Amino acid sequence: MITTIILVVLGLVAAGMIFSPTFRDKVLTTLRIRSNSALDKATTPLEREKDEYNQLMAKLPGQRKAVQSVMATSAVAKKDLDNALAAVAAAEKDYKDAKALGASEAALNELAGKFDAAEQAVADQKKIVEESAAAATEARGALEATTKALSKFATRIEGDERKTELAAALRVSADARQAANEINSSLSKAGEASRQIDKDLEEARAANELSKGSATEQELAALREQAAAKSARERLEAKLGGGSTESK
Repeated sequence: MITTIILVVLGLVAAGMIFSPTFRDKVLTTLRIRSNSALDKATTPLEREKDEYNQLMAKLPGQRKAVQSVMATSAVAKKDLDNALAAVAAAEKDYKDAKALGASEAALNELAGKFDAAEQAVADQKKIVEESAAAATEARGALEATTKALSKFATRIEGDERKTELAAALRVSADARQAANEINSSLSKAGEASRQIDKDLEEARAANELSKGSATEQELAALREQAAAKSARERLEAKLGGGSTESK
């Protein structure tokens, strides 16, 4: 029983946390930050910049349509003002004609009331024309500012594209330079090994020369070899019975 109560209480607490606006906002904020971080890693800065530009460009037709609507409203307001002025002129003419015909005071008063209403309508319409014209001017200025800003944005993107290409070229150059340094380092090590081989060869030659003795010893050894060869030939010639030219 106690366990069931504890589980129910924990469930209520968890539900309260989930449905709590503060907790929900924190969770949504965390998810947004994590998702944005993941998207940033999955895209390049230039791609994000272009996407932002495309989103703004997508809103431009709606803004242009809204400005057109405001401008149209201003134009209609001017036409309504012209109609209101015409109504004042007509009311004034009706009053003059009625008075010339000897209309009653009641009729003249009624016509004067229409004239007064027409004038009031003109005054009200002038305010509408002024306000609608100001709104149209402001809306058109905002549209032009937006268009110029987007043009600058596009120019900046072009510049950033060139910067991105330059950065890629610099990275390639850096990689090539690093590879060249590594090759030069390897060649340097290979050169050291080659010089060591040459040194070993010279040492071996020197050891071979040293093993032969001094120059005097080598000369005496050569003479002894020549004398031995000469003696052997003389004996051979004598044995053959021919003798040698030198012995004669």
